[in-house]
Amino acid sequence: MSGPHPLLDLSCRKCGRSNPWVYFAPVMVEGTGTCICMDCATARGWLNRAGNFKPGVSL
Repeated sequence: MSGPHPLLDLSCRKCGRSNPWVYFAPVMVEGTGTCICMDCATARGWLNRAGNFKPGVSL
């Protein structure tokens, strides 16, 4: 490997937040992409108290 990898340019598919610190299900196309931020996953009831997906949830 040569040098550091650039950070991804992501936006949340649910709220539009740009480059969230914690995200799930990134999809990249030509250097830009989408994801689902942790706040949106929590608001939808997809995560347990530890921040892990609840049984039956998959992205």
